[in-house]
Amino acid sequence: MTTSEDLLIEEILSEEEDTEAGALIYKIISYPADYTLQGLYDKFERGELVIPEFQRGWVWSHAKASKLIDSFLLGLPVPSIFLYKEPSQKQLVIDGQQRLRTVCAFFNGELPDGNKFFLKDVSPQWEGKYYSDLDEPEKIRLRDTVLRSVIVEQLDPKDNSSIYHIFERLNTGGMSLTPQEVRNSSYHGPFNDFIVKLNRNLTWRTIVGSDKLDPRMRDVELVVRFFALWKGSDSYFKPMKEFLNRFMALHKLETATELYQSTFVSTVERVAQTIGPRPFHIRRGINAAIFDSVMVAFAKSSPVPPDVKARFQELLKNPSYLEATSSATTDVDTVKRRIRLAQEILFS
Repeated sequence: MTTSEDLLIEEILSEEEDTEAGALIYKIISYPADYTLQGLYDKFERGELVIPEFQRGWVWSHAKASKLIDSFLLGLPVPSIFLYKEPSQKQLVIDGQQRLRTVCAFFNGELPDGNKFFLKDVSPQWEGKYYSDLDEPEKIRLRDTVLRSVIVEQLDPKDNSSIYHIFERLNTGGMSLTPQEVRNSSYHGPFNDFIVKLNRNLTWRTIVGSDKLDPRMRDVELVVRFFALWKGSDSYFKPMKEFLNRFMALHKLETATELYQSTFVSTVERVAQTIGPRPFHIRRGINAAIFDSVMVAFAKSSPVPPDVKARFQELLKNPSYLEATSSATTDVDTVKRRIRLAQEILFS
């Protein structure tokens, strides 16, 4: 098994085009809210502001965080933060989490990385000071300072599917995020946590071909893709990206995951035992279309024929299946055709 940190996914033009597909048409409202820093801190402490688990986490330096507090104390303008209002009335921070974390950290006296938060490389009158060291008028001024917040709320469709696209466009940070990195933040909750944990399954890692988790979360996306097509291939719609988003949105709060876990574990074990490790590395990397069709076929069919490994090689030579796993791979008819062929050739 390789220990490479980067998961190799075979480049298929239709798969790349799918990830670049545009959003649906939404009816969304946005409005400003002039929260004070004390108000934001209180909302965060009560759990009303949700900072999503995000791959890069805390990235600001001590000095940069200090400069933000210095700007507040000097009365200088600071960019707005963007909050997405969820049906639960909680607000997800989709842009500005470093600013919000800095504010909360200064009030608490400790940076998110665990270091003490005193002001560093700032105006001389505040150099080296903690929040507790400020004069009372300075504390009041800081607490009463307004950080403009823009609240975004989706009115139609009656779900929160637009959050993916808003987060995707606001939170690039100079680096294009993979769809699953955005999904991980947009659809935070127990089901997402479950999938991230499931991605560590040792048998699954032999199929992925690496014992290192992919830093861009493409291995997690494969798990999502398997579950979404296993549960809903008959109702699949294009683009694949939106299909996976809708699946995660529908299940984000789900905690009854026993069926998902047992299905995933039994499927990867049967694939690994009968076909072998790294079965979907057909050329240089994992072919996602071969992966999803074979995994779904294994999940939906039993028992496994004793000659399934030979049948797998036969499947890979089938002209119709080759076409369905190399071009137009996210088209509705293509997805359904390759799953049907995998079931017929492997299990009939």
